[in-house]
Amino acid sequence: MPRYHSIWASILSVMHIQLRRLTDKDRFSITAIIDRETAEQAHIEWPFTKAVAKTFINDYNTWGIWLNGSILAGAVEVKEENCETAYFVHKNYRNIGIATLSAKLIMELLADRQLYALINPENKASLRVAQKAGMRVKFIE
Repeated sequence: MPRYHSIWASILSVMHIQLRRLTDKDRFSITAIIDRETAEQAHIEWPFTKAVAKTFINDYNTWGIWLNGSILAGAVEVKEENCETAYFVHKNYRNIGIATLSAKLIMELLADRQLYALINPENKASLRVAQKAGMRVKFIE
């Protein structure tokens, strides 16, 4: 394993990662971590204004990915009606296992449902996350 990955694996092992439902109080935090690139990759409306954030939080089953209880690193969304699941992690926290762990956590939290990841077939990183987490996959057409 390259040295870069072993350093991040060590850091990740001491980080406490948890999922917590986002609320209106989190609008500023979620707005701060979604840039144009993230919005495009995750198929989130852009510009991601406070009004869009409010809809994102209130109209979907959206969970924040929190590091050590205080840093919002991304989000996982599960649509109630069909168990469609989507996730994103801020670019500063990618490629260290946070998305995979978060996908596993949401599957544990909602174990009574058959979740599946809705993925753009060109997004290889998201596909890897779903595969590592053992999540079913549907591709965006």
